[in-house]
Amino acid sequence: MTSQDVEALLHEAENRYRLKIFENISEEAVARLPLFQRLQIVGKALMYRTDYNGFVLGRQLLSLAQEMEC
Repeated sequence: MTSQDVEALLHEAENRYRLKIFENISEEAVARLPLFQRLQIVGKALMYRTDYNGFVLGRQLLSLAQEMEC
């Protein structure tokens, strides 16, 4: 997956679950982080705060973050 695809997926997740993700996390602070850290934060928030579809999307984001770290 290209970095543009990863960013598009992250953007989709943020738009779909914005209220749940950024309930107590600063959206501006997350936007300033490197991409792999943004993926980790948003992925974990999706897994813990959303429905089944959000959980699956969160796992996908965390998996992409792990690939980027290596």
